[in-house]
Amino acid sequence: MALVAIAKPEEVRQVLLAGLASQLGEKYSIDKMMAAGQCWKIVDDGRIVGAYVTRDDNGELWVLAAAGRANTDLSLLIDHHLKQATGYRSVGFQTARKGLVKKAKEQGYEIAGYILRRKL
Repeated sequence: MALVAIAKPEEVRQVLLAGLASQLGEKYSIDKMMAAGQCWKIVDDGRIVGAYVTRDDNGELWVLAAAGRANTDLSLLIDHHLKQATGYRSVGFQTARKGLVKKAKEQGYEIAGYILRRKL
């Protein structure tokens, strides 16, 4: 069974880069995200199969980045871990993945806004 544990940035950098490199623009950097928050690793059978980064955003536990591949549903595992956090009024994250939005809504998340962007 997979479990979640605190991680050092160097332990999870490659997992996050592999999963997010194509989605990140010049504005976002995995290294900056890891420096701004707490890194977590998802370990299954002794291997790191996923990772995410959280930070406190004025009482909201914000997921800055998440990535990985495993034999278990990582979104459910991460959500279960986030529910155990204390001292926060809510949990939030941003995604462009419609499938993740559907899963998150099933887990009790609500859409809180939209991001619009036009390239210049």
